[in-house]
Amino acid sequence: MKIKNLHIAMVALLMAGCSEAEIDNGQQQKGLMPVLFSAGNTDVALTRAESAAYMPENSRFVCSMFFHAGANDKDTDPYYSGEPNPEVNMSTTWLKINNTTGNAVYRQQSFGADDELSLDEKTGFDKAAKCFYWQNRKNHIFLALTDNNQLAADHGLGNNSLKLFPDITTVDANGNYMLEYDLTRGSKMAQQPDPIRAVVEMKPSGSTQESNRVKLFFEHQFSQVHVNLKSSLDASACVSADQIKKVELLGVSSTGYVAYCIKPDGSLPKTSYGSTTTTLEMFENTTSIPTGYLKSFECIAFGMLQGIRITWRESNSEVDHTVTYEAITEKELKSGTKYVYNMELRRSLIAQVTAVISPWTTGNTYNTQGTIQ
Repeated sequence: MKIKNLHIAMVALLMAGCSEAEIDNGQQQKGLMPVLFSAGNTDVALTRAESAAYMPENSRFVCSMFFHAGANDKDTDPYYSGEPNPEVNMSTTWLKINNTTGNAVYRQQSFGADDELSLDEKTGFDKAAKCFYWQNRKNHIFLALTDNNQLAADHGLGNNSLKLFPDITTVDANGNYMLEYDLTRGSKMAQQPDPIRAVVEMKPSGSTQESNRVKLFFEHQFSQVHVNLKSSLDASACVSADQIKKVELLGVSSTGYVAYCIKPDGSLPKTSYGSTTTTLEMFENTTSIPTGYLKSFECIAFGMLQGIRITWRESNSEVDHTVTYEAITEKELKSGTKYVYNMELRRSLIAQVTAVISPWTTGNTYNTQGTIQ
């Protein structure tokens, strides 16, 4: 099952180490509140209005919680000064889905096999893992990150898909905490980096589990590009599927940068791209070719799209044709956006180009029971 956008319902734990927790208004809240998940399948044909497929079992993500640590802090005050201080004004932990209904359990960064861990019989949490607790009645910020193409990966040491501050402390020229992704990685789109990130700011204003529920909506940080090709309708060129050699994106960036830590005021820097450009060869999509088209190509990309170059050969010919489409109206690829270019090949040119630009999301939301509205 392909998950492109994950809509996560997250319940943070109250500040306590026992089964009952005192909260600021003097009331008591019974029991600890585990993080709960409901993740929808973004394929509209498979998503029903009243329910959704859950995030696959063993899917994993990393999450940071930021909070106001000063006794006299107000919601309008900075979350930190200088840099975040772990266990003083922020904390980071790891979670995974442990059943088919999307429930999440706390884990250590290394995760490990369940039969090798000391698990709480009631919650399924790793007893050695770190858990979140509300620190006060002021605003908290939850920032979660994972790679949509590596939901079942371990701790992400190689690609940093499951690392946040303070395990990463790299900053850009502006002093922002930005994580670098290599957009040229992989031999198919499913192997490219597809970071999805969620962030929400809220305070525990209620005294029940549901009233303090935190909902995280994971969003794609880069763009997805599709190119669908068909032969000339005017018979000026005769092309079969095996004669379409390759499709390339010109001028896109080889790297993308995603913020993995908030600024002191709680904001996040915009997802950005590097200055080094590349010619990115797209990957053939053999599973879902639109009706009437010969071949379909796809990839994840970001930056400035200067052109689309197609290499093909006519039937009964040994000559390769290379044509470039440069009349792109929206050259800057936007975060979380899907671009589909439907093209007709004619000799030495491309005709009848139809561009469809749409959000790389479903637009669905979840209620407190974890179902899609």
